[in-house]
Parts: sequence; structure tokens; C-alpha cells
Amino acid sequence: MKKAGICFALLSLLLVCQTAAPVFAQEASAPSAVPEPSAAAAAADDAADAISGAQQGSAPAAVKAHVPAAKRPKSPDSKKAAEAEKKDSGKNTVKDNRETIKYGIESDILTLFDTLMKNDDPRFMEEAYDLFQVTQNETVKKKLLAYFSKMEDPCLEDYAVTMLNDPYDESDSLVTEVFKYTAAVKCKDALPAVMELLQSDNETYFNNALTTAGEIGGEPEAKVIAGFLDREDLSVPQRQNVVKVLGKLKAKETVPELTTLAQDTDETSFTRAYAAQALGEIGVQDSLKVLESLFGDPDPIVRQYVISGIKHYPKSSVQNTIIQGIKDGHYRVRLEAIKAADSLKIADAVPYLVYRAKHDPEGVVKEACYPVIAKLNTSEGNEYLSSVLKDKKASDSTKAKVCDALFEADNVDENTVFTLAEECLKDDKRKPLRYAIGKLFVKYARPQYGDMCGKYLVSKDAATVGTGLDIFAAGKYSQLTEKVKEIAANDRAGANQRKAKHILGIDDE
Repeated sequence: MKKAGICFALLSLLLVCQTAAPVFAQEASAPSAVPEPSAAAAAADDAADAISGAQQGSAPAAVKAHVPAAKRPKSPDSKKAAEAEKKDSGKNTVKDNRETIKYGIESDILTLFDTLMKNDDPRFMEEAYDLFQVTQNETVKKKLLAYFSKMEDPCLEDYAVTMLNDPYDESDSLVTEVFKYTAAVKCKDALPAVMELLQSDNETYFNNALTTAGEIGGEPEAKVIAGFLDREDLSVPQRQNVVKVLGKLKAKETVPELTTLAQDTDETSFTRAYAAQALGEIGVQDSLKVLESLFGDPDPIVRQYVISGIKHYPKSSVQNTIIQGIKDGHYRVRLEAIKAADSLKIADAVPYLVYRAKHDPEGVVKEACYPVIAKLNTSEGNEYLSSVLKDKKASDSTKAKVCDALFEADNVDENTVFTLAEECLKDDKRKPLRYAIGKLFVKYARPQYGDMCGKYLVSKDAATVGTGLDIFAAGKYSQLTEKVKEIAANDRAGANQRKAKHILGIDDE
């Protein structure tokens, strides 16, 4: 009996030694110096291991991103601040906005930040940051995240990374806004958390993580995401999103797979289209031949995204294909080609754009041509746009769109526009165009618009006077100050009296 006990003990000891031996062997054979991988590469490797483990049925450990130190907003861009100041409605605008941010209710704050984003106004980032730190209102938080995304300010990176490390108790809409912010400010610190969320069963998390990785990731993340092409558990939209992200990440190693997808007529239209676009974004020279061949595809969705892809190549290589796209039988392809002509500044496209602006059966195509013609700034194009403004048969809505295009391109024949504005000021049937031109005088305030401002201010139409006050506030035309004081003193001017007082900084008792 004693012999049996001794044998059992020896056998147990032997088994323990055999189990422990590999561990010790690994420790003994470990190299004395191993170079540390980059943070991005380590995050991608961890995510790849975790995804592999999840696919094999094991429970991977969560990968946490390092939370960066808290920091306040950057100093506002001086040029943006100066441009935004021109849009102030009065002398007390800054003070009023600060008070709204500090004391306002939700609706006031949301409206204000919509205006600040529309005006690309960076002057209130400090106040916005302080509000973000104390507010418990989720709707306000989302609006502030959108504001800092617009400003591309990284002051909320610590908040964003903390949430992406553990988003599960937050609403999907708030997490989505955090993903958008992370992408907008290119927060590299968030990459480990973003890649970890690619394992999530929550479709919103997966889709947002994938899109964000496409904006802030690099080669290590591309290698991980490339493996998703072989996953059978992804939905068609998710797989299509994978294809789009590979293009953004310029994953050259996936060119063969993307080429196969683009050429496979058994695939869905959008899968093929996104694959074609991705090939163009990656920009391998051999892919250009593939894309040119795909431009002959009968599917207009594929042709549209081929144009979107080839605009990433040098103009000299793709100009002819893009011009052919402007003549394509499907309006979506024509629209994409018009955008490509704009992106690559293809002046030779102007005659085709002018023809489309005159004769295209789709109004949306005509409207898309005006700003591109204006930006390309050729004599033929400028002559055409000027002729539209002078054409008695052209509708006022068309003239408004042409004016908008010319002002946006800083290519406006001001005398022609002044003449048109004066015609509209004399004809109350043309008020919509009158107001539209007035808004352009506000948006692009210049010293030479003072005379036109004066003509708006003396109108008998209250809305026209209101527009004139807006022009005055934007351009600060000192020669018209007395006229604005008259309106401020006129008790019968109603809303315009209050607006004039506000512009002049007069308290409305």
C-alpha cells in the first residue's frame, strides 16, 4: 500500500514538471532585447489577435487605449475669427453669445452652435469647452462634439478615448458623435479602442469603428481590415464599407482582391462600384487600365464610381475619360464627372459644361455646372455666365444660382450684378432674387457694396430694408451710419427698428 502511495506521488510530481517545462523553456529561450513595435502596429496586432481569438471561440481580453491628458482648446484661427466677426449681427454679438452659452436653455444653445458652425466661427471654443465639462444634457454634448469636430480641435480627445474604451452604457447616438469627433481630429490615441470595437456585435459600433479606422488608421490597420474581405458573417453593407475603408487606407496589398470584386458581375452594383473607387484611391498605375475598361460597363453605378476613382490620378492621364463622363447617358455619371472636372481643374471641360448648362434635361446637372464653370474662370465660361444674368428669358431662380456660383468663385462681374440688383429693387415681383443677391452682399461683404446697401435701406419694402441692415452690419459702411440711426429712431419701423438698435449697440428699452 505504501509502495502504491509512493508511486502515485512520484507520478504526480512528474506530471507537474512536464507541464511546467514548456513555460520555463520559453522564458529561457527569450531574446535579451526585442525592439518595441510602434503604438499603432501594437494596437493593430492586438486587435488582429483578439479578432482571431473571437473567431476561434476564445474570449479575448479587451484592448484599452491610452487616455491622453486633458487639454484646453487651441487659440482660434485668426483669419477664421476675422471672417466670422464680419457676420456678427451687432456690436454686442460676442457678449450675447457668451451669455447664451453660459445661461441659455437647450434650444438657445443648439440654435447658437448651429449658427457658429455655419459661420465656421472659432471664437467661442473656450466657452464651449467649459460648458461641455459641466453639462449633463446629452443633446447639448452631441452638439458641442459636432462644433469641436467642425473646428478640428483636439481638446476633447481625453473624453473621446475614455468613452471608446467603454461605450456600452452610453446611447448609440452619443457614441456615434464621439466616433465622428475622433475621425475629425485624427485622434491616433483612440486607435486601440477603435480596433477593439471592430469585434463588437453592435452593428453601430462596428460600422463607426470601421469608418473611423479608415480616417485615422494606417498600414497596420489596413492589414487587419483586409482580412475582413474573407469574413462570411458580414452583411452586404458592412462588406461594402470594408471595401471603401481599404481605399481610404490605400491598402495596396488588397489591389488583386479589389480588382476581382470590381470586375465580378455577380457582385452587387455597389460592391463593384466601391471596389472601383478604392482602386482609384489606392492609385496603383496598373489599376488605371482596369478602371478605364470598367468605364464601359453597362451599370451606371459602376461608371459613376469609376469616375470618382480615376480623379485621383494625374489630370493628363484621365482628362479624356472625365470629359466623356460629362456626356454620359446617365445623369449620376454626368454629375460625378462634373465634380471630377472641378477637382482636377480641367479647363478643357468648359465647352462641355456650358453645353450641359444650356441643354441638359436634368436641372440638377445644369445647376452643378454653374459653380464649376465659374471656378475654372475661362473667357468662354465667364461670357456664358454673364449672358445668363443679362438674358431676359432666363428665370430669376437660375440667375440667383449663377450669382451664387460667381460670388463663391470670387469671379463676379460686379457691375452686371449691381445692374441686376437695381432692376429687382424697382420690381416687387422679383423680390426673391432681390433678397438672394442681398444675402450675397452680406456673405461676401466688400467696400464697394456700400452704394447697393444704401439702395436696400431706402426701399419701401420692410424685408428689403432688413436685408439692407444685414448688409450694413456685415460691411460696416460708415457713410450709412446716419441712415441706420434714422431707422433705429423710427418707432414705426417695427422689427427693423430693433435690428438697427442691435447693430448700433443701442439698448432697446
